[in-house]
Amino acid sequence: MADEGMVLAYTKEQGPESDPYLVPIHAAPIFSLEPIDPIPQWLHQLLIGQSAIFHMLVNAAKKLDDWGIAADITRYCEYNDEMANINTCIEQLQAEADSVRLAKLLCKGRLEAARVPKQLVHMECLALVFMCRERSNDGPQVAFRGGWKHQAQGHA
Repeated sequence: MADEGMVLAYTKEQGPESDPYLVPIHAAPIFSLEPIDPIPQWLHQLLIGQSAIFHMLVNAAKKLDDWGIAADITRYCEYNDEMANINTCIEQLQAEADSVRLAKLLCKGRLEAARVPKQLVHMECLALVFMCRERSNDGPQVAFRGGWKHQAQGHA
């Protein structure tokens, strides 16, 4: 093996004088009429277990007649670690989002308690203009003698 999970290989047309390909290897399936059982809990614990125990598992797998088993055991552990890192990032982002959501709700509550809608009721027309503008597919609207009209395409 050139690297964990990879082998150097030649095609039928190549030989030792050619540059070899670096090819990933995987555990070879054993075809049988017996159904495939899921990985038992004891093996799962070894796959994600402590470093020393995990290395004992990998070394035992390397003694088998299938290099792909050791390669896939190593990959499984790496994917498990990667998934744990991703989940940690997701949890951190979720905590940040929850914090911002709470801050936003508190801010909204302060605006409501200050009766801001009543104090700024004269601004309501801007929201109506904005909603009309968003619904319009004819192009941007521009101010025109105290009102609004659609701006012709290509004209400023």
